Amino acid sequence: MARQPLRVVASRIAAAALAATVLASGALAGCSADGELIVTTNAAGHVLMSDARHAEAVAGSVVEGTLTIVDSCFGLNTSTGDFAAVFPQGSGLIENTDQVSIPGWGTLGLGNHYQGGGGILESSTLSYHDVIPAGCQAGRIIVLNPIR
Repeated sequence: MARQPLRVVASRIAAAALAATVLASGALAGCSADGELIVTTNAAGHVLMSDARHAEAVAGSVVEGTLTIVDSCFGLNTSTGDFAAVFPQGSGLIENTDQVSIPGWGTLGLGNHYQGGGGILESSTLSYHDVIPAGCQAGRIIVLNPIR
């Protein structure tokens, strides 16, 4: 194999490093800076928040309500009011719908009833409170526990 000049090898290494950086940043699109909150938006502009690690789970509590849109965010209409919600790890939007797929629970559409683990927390106590989208910010927010 013929030897290449040093600057050609260095250029190829730099190009490979740049490509790896671009690919890694693309894979993280929609995540917060620390990778805890994942934010996705459907075609209607409705925002789904899900917890990448689900460190904020509320042990032993139960949440009950119907899926609704709170300002521009998916949330729950409960007996104590409407709250934006952070869905469990792995939750996602079903393309071209206002439905949320919740791992271990199933599909939840607007107006459908939800009952499961979670709780209403003060937003300021969440580790990712500073990256909650503006349309989803409120004093209190529902955090749904993952199904185990």
